[in-house]
Amino acid sequence: MIRAGGRTVKNVQGYDLTRPFVGSFGLLGESLEITLRLRPGLSTGHIVHPGPLAPTAARFSWAAPDGTHVLHFGHEREVRTALDLPGAVPVTTPPDYTPLFPGGMGVAEGGPLRDLRFAWQDGAAHPTPPALFRTLAASL
Repeated sequence: MIRAGGRTVKNVQGYDLTRPFVGSFGLLGESLEITLRLRPGLSTGHIVHPGPLAPTAARFSWAAPDGTHVLHFGHEREVRTALDLPGAVPVTTPPDYTPLFPGGMGVAEGGPLRDLRFAWQDGAAHPTPPALFRTLAASL
């Protein structure tokens, strides 16, 4: 068992194990407990617009059946700038995608959700990790 992180934001010395673990799709192990520490005072915005999925300054964007969703958090000015897209509609209730993935969320072409990396599909396999990442996983 590995426990990473701590009570403070800047308590890391050495390698950051959290990032490779989160992106490993279970290759490095199973998450038993996750604690999210949120910083107060940030502005958040979530919109959906009919345009195609394209790179944006927002932290998260994905194409869904109802349009392209863009979600950003940070300083209020930064959020307004990232979400200033013509024809955008504010999202007030987070979308529920569980009906799209009854067999679990996996990666494959042609799925109902797509971000700038790949498409998410019901029950599909995890992406194949690059050789360098497999070497890292084997050494840990």
